[in-house]
Amino acid sequence: MNKALHIHVTGIVQGVGFRPWVWKTATELHLTGSVRNGFDGVRIELYGDHIEQFLERLRSGPPPLSKINSIQTLETEFQALEDFRILESDPGGEALQQISPDISVCDDCRRELFDCGDRRFRYPFINCVNCGPRFSIIENLPYDRPQTSMREFNMCPDCAAEYSNPSDRRYHAQPIACPVCGPAVSPENWQQEWKQSIKAGKIIAEKGVGGFHLACDALNPAAVSKLRKRKGREAKPFALMVPDLEWVRSVCEVSPDEEKLLASRERPIVLLRLKGGFQTLENIAPGLSTLGIMLPYTPMHDIMFDLFPHPVVMTSANYTAEPMIHTNAAAREKLEGIADLFLTHNREIVNRCDDPVCAVYGGQTVVLRPGRGTAPVSFPFPSDETILAFGADMKNTFALAHHGQITLHPYIGDLENPEAQQILERAIGRELECFNVDPTLIMHDLHPDYFSTRMAETFAARREVPAIGIQHHHAHLAGALLEHGLHGPAIGFAFDGTGYGTDGTIWGGEAMLFSAREFSRELYLRPFALPGGDAAVKSPRRVADALLYQLDPARVAGSIAVQLIESGINCPMTSSVGRLFDAVSCLLGICEKPTFDGEAAMRLEAVADRTETGDLQFGIREKEIDWRPLIADLLDEKEKGVGAEILSARFHNTLAEMVYLCGRKLAEKHGDLPWVFSGGVFQNRLLVERIQRVVGSEFRLCFSSYPNDSGIALGQALIGVKNGH
Repeated sequence: MNKALHIHVTGIVQGVGFRPWVWKTATELHLTGSVRNGFDGVRIELYGDHIEQFLERLRSGPPPLSKINSIQTLETEFQALEDFRILESDPGGEALQQISPDISVCDDCRRELFDCGDRRFRYPFINCVNCGPRFSIIENLPYDRPQTSMREFNMCPDCAAEYSNPSDRRYHAQPIACPVCGPAVSPENWQQEWKQSIKAGKIIAEKGVGGFHLACDALNPAAVSKLRKRKGREAKPFALMVPDLEWVRSVCEVSPDEEKLLASRERPIVLLRLKGGFQTLENIAPGLSTLGIMLPYTPMHDIMFDLFPHPVVMTSANYTAEPMIHTNAAAREKLEGIADLFLTHNREIVNRCDDPVCAVYGGQTVVLRPGRGTAPVSFPFPSDETILAFGADMKNTFALAHHGQITLHPYIGDLENPEAQQILERAIGRELECFNVDPTLIMHDLHPDYFSTRMAETFAARREVPAIGIQHHHAHLAGALLEHGLHGPAIGFAFDGTGYGTDGTIWGGEAMLFSAREFSRELYLRPFALPGGDAAVKSPRRVADALLYQLDPARVAGSIAVQLIESGINCPMTSSVGRLFDAVSCLLGICEKPTFDGEAAMRLEAVADRTETGDLQFGIREKEIDWRPLIADLLDEKEKGVGAEILSARFHNTLAEMVYLCGRKLAEKHGDLPWVFSGGVFQNRLLVERIQRVVGSEFRLCFSSYPNDSGIALGQALIGVKNGH
């Protein structure tokens, strides 16, 4: 019986070996027809008797790197063809497919890399259809070599033969290369230079997949100190790249889930709990109980560790607060005086991409910085409308929704930096061009003075489309709804440092009843002053004095904070749990002068005694969560000689109990709804685990996988479409 079917597949189906898989599967089943890439995904024409078997394989076992969103079928007229073919891509129309993130080197390529009989022996750009650069080299869609920065390299006969052979794993691998025809590292003797320099304690600028890194021997105290001084990074922790899991296990507690994440194809930096020290630990992660570690993810890294099998500091190449450098020229200009050796290559990085930072809390992977390998990432979206969400100012990312999907772009940075604003503008322009879409709605944060707000309003005015401001914490929680596939209503906890409230104050300790359409602020942390506004954000002492002022003004009489509070000048009120963390860290003598965002809270968590089960007092009065008994109790215990490690643990335990009582109170009022958690405070592993322990299985807990502002654009877009703007 002659059957004929047209199949349209959308999702991550380009650049992941999808067409060769289709060719191989169709050929095995004696089907004829064709497969073609297009702007709207992959289209397959099938003729023969075993089409149902093909569809079953497509649904149950597609290529491992693919991610299928939809499979649409349509019966067509039978054609008598001789074979199955892979056709040239169709470049027209709007793009429905997704862009694949960059993928770490696969095991097959790694074996060839160290096979002295292979023509790509020790070639630092070895790749195949199952691994290698994707997002970082793409200029436009569909994903074909002429639309990438690899178009500068003409394939040699050997590579061309592999590229055109459907049975080869390098068939249509767009970054395909070899020492004869592909990119090259400079200087030519880079392997010798690397080995000598790293052993000599030098700082090396190395161009990777998504940008430059600065590297040095992680076990050389002088080298680490030199890097910290030259980079202007006083205390912020460095990430390490280590040769294998054996070293990780020797210094960190590593669960099976964490090992799986470390060795995944994304190869992120994973934050792990320390169990032992080493000679440079205090200079790599000062005052912290966690260490950020990643495994090698490029062939160049594998060669480096073959030459020097020891842990290496691998940090983004930039000066403090500036974006990651990704061009050779910028590296030479900006890293002069920082790096002793430059390892560059001549493959252009089209889209810069920082390393992702992840952690595992209670069995859930949490993305603290979406980057290389983990982004771009797409989710189903309940609308075909094209919506552009600008996100927030800190840890900025943006999101673009169209054709029933929404894509979160990799980490941009903090928009206070003008260069980061330019990067955001260029990235948005490139993504709109790639997908060939025009937004009909622009979403941004409610804060009128955010750079992202102004950029969004300017963008919208230029294109004559609406721009809508979304309350910060509502966006946090709505983004978590999208991640978990929920529709609401739900009980939401939004705890962070700063978010502009609808009443003009600074929120950050909110318990809400919410859906993607609306929210009500049910409970919130008792407001306190931020003496000096933004200056208080950088000075836990000012925040601590503002809390003490509410307890007893005499305790802090004459302080700068009190002078500002009593003058009423530049003292906005806040309900921020993030600032409460800062104040407690200061009051316990842990961190009074932070040198990077979140340091006070991170160090407070680090000292906590995990075995302590006690807590502190607090109150819930009307809509206010009263922190005053907590601070009074904390100070009394401190005066009795109770140590900071015990009091830090009790503080975390108290917040978990606070969440439980607030949530139960709202559940009694509104019913048994899911509890959703988002905001930067929930980057705190100890707090999350304490909440999970206190609540247990009594209520459904849904923690955001993007708790900080890097995921807020997802919620902005969802709220926009649900409100019918």
